[in-house]
Amino acid sequence: MIRVHVAVPVRDEEAGLPGLLQSLACQAGCDAIELTVHLLFDGCRDGGLAFARHVFETGSLAGKASLVSRAGSPNAGRARRLAVEHALEGSEQEDDAILLTTDADTVPDADWVRNAVAALREVDVVAGYTARDRAAVLPARDALETYLEDLHCLRRQIDVIPYDPAPSHPWVGGANLGFRVNAYRQLDGFAPIASGEDKDIVDRARHLGLRVRHDRAMRVVTSSRMNGRAKGGLADALRFMADEVEEPRVEHPADAARQYARHAFARKVYAQRKGQCDWTRAEQALGATQELRPLAKEAPNADAFAMKAVPAHETTRDVALSEAAAILTTLNANQFRV
Repeated sequence: MIRVHVAVPVRDEEAGLPGLLQSLACQAGCDAIELTVHLLFDGCRDGGLAFARHVFETGSLAGKASLVSRAGSPNAGRARRLAVEHALEGSEQEDDAILLTTDADTVPDADWVRNAVAALREVDVVAGYTARDRAAVLPARDALETYLEDLHCLRRQIDVIPYDPAPSHPWVGGANLGFRVNAYRQLDGFAPIASGEDKDIVDRARHLGLRVRHDRAMRVVTSSRMNGRAKGGLADALRFMADEVEEPRVEHPADAARQYARHAFARKVYAQRKGQCDWTRAEQALGATQELRPLAKEAPNADAFAMKAVPAHETTRDVALSEAAAILTTLNANQFRV
């Protein structure tokens, strides 16, 4: 039996809870899974807490709802960290258990838990695919998301990671993350920061050498609301694009592809670290700002080495989104080999 804990921070979101809890109660393929849902109410003033407790007391979904004092201002990292702490309370001996996180305005697909468990048999962290509902018409955002997904497809053709195979995707969001519990503890949890706690923990996982998969099969649908709880979150981004009148500009896709090629080359260097490796050439090819040999010796895996060995590059060319999309269709992964 696999123990799966689902941690959800909630801040005055009574309207979204029926959809979330119903979807979790109807998860398919969970015969060998013991599923428990943990809702952390961040000083909520609506009826969500009473509703959730009623569901857990009278329905088939196992769970608990906890209330903490309201933070002075919304803090996504604090709320998500507390939700996980409550979820894992008393589970110190469950290092083989699984932790999933989502949001109160999100509806997981019926096979969400099953697909998360399948992914976490092979990796340490999984970033699922988050689709937006269509309550808001945002053509500029739709076009940008389509472009970034197409660019990511090129990335994985250039920079292949066996445990993050196609069809992959470029998104990381707290509405759809999964961890082996021992990996989450190794990361010391979500940072208590106002926003971006999801991307922060995944970046830290990769730096530590944990295997991260972006899994399209692990899917949820989240709200397109523009009055979000945390500053700097998805709602702010959607509102900004709704108000923007000019076409978005993005990094030239060829420049992005060259950076992907550097990461791919760094992985090859790492694979050769104990054999015949021309370190001088490698440093020149990658534009390294430090010696690579000691980095390769210390890095726990190729992904961690690539992140440290390849300097971040500044965007020197940006183009309109429509132009970038047209250029992207002409690019071939074979053009970008270091």
